Amino acid sequence: MTYQEVVQLAKTDIASRGNDYRNKKIIYNVSCPLWENGNQINLWTYWQGHQLKDIGKKRVDVLLVGQDWGNLNNNPEVRKSIEDIQAGKKNSFYYVKDNPTDKMLIKLFQVFGDDVNIMTPDPGMRLFFTNYSLGYRKGHQTGGMTKGLMKKDKELFEDLVLVLKPRIIICLGKITYEMVSGHPVKGFVKQLQTGEPFKTTFPLDSDITVYGVAHPGSWGQANIGSEEKMIQAWEKIARDYNSAVLKNE
Repeated sequence: MTYQEVVQLAKTDIASRGNDYRNKKIIYNVSCPLWENGNQINLWTYWQGHQLKDIGKKRVDVLLVGQDWGNLNNNPEVRKSIEDIQAGKKNSFYYVKDNPTDKMLIKLFQVFGDDVNIMTPDPGMRLFFTNYSLGYRKGHQTGGMTKGLMKKDKELFEDLVLVLKPRIIICLGKITYEMVSGHPVKGFVKQLQTGEPFKTTFPLDSDITVYGVAHPGSWGQANIGSEEKMIQAWEKIARDYNSAVLKNE
């Protein structure tokens, strides 16, 4: 399967979900024209990932996985930037919001090297961003996620990983890590408070290492106690990654 075949499969699948695509707290738009007009698996991929023209021929270095997207109506600048990218406008780039999540992600990726900068189209690594759940909310920005709702995209996510063949996957938050790793975990916050990320292998490919870390937003930082502990966990991931790359050279 090719990357574009996975994208088309996602569009067909999601269009068929109708009123079932919700739970008691989350309502997703079955139709998202901004996403449908593009050729990427997720709107977050327009930050990092859409630049890669050789997916399927060369491995991705890091696959970053979030839980799900918020309400697009609350992000007009992001919408406009994605429209510009889709239209092929010169020098267009994903709009990065001035919020704790985006600012922290910029800082966290710098642990992989001084030349790694996710604020540029060529960030210094082969990066790919996506959310596990591919829906776009109608109502509240956050909260209410269940594994039952995320399972609707389980097969699509697995297909995506097998096409991307990332060296590592970094999962933001407990439920995302549990879905990607395939098993529940205990003491998620407690372990992250020590600066130690969760670590396992991807169920369908043991050559892919999966890490679980706190969400980089303000709540995630508050839960583990400090920004320093969050950075410490990412530094351990970077050391593992760099050691593995050197070993295979």
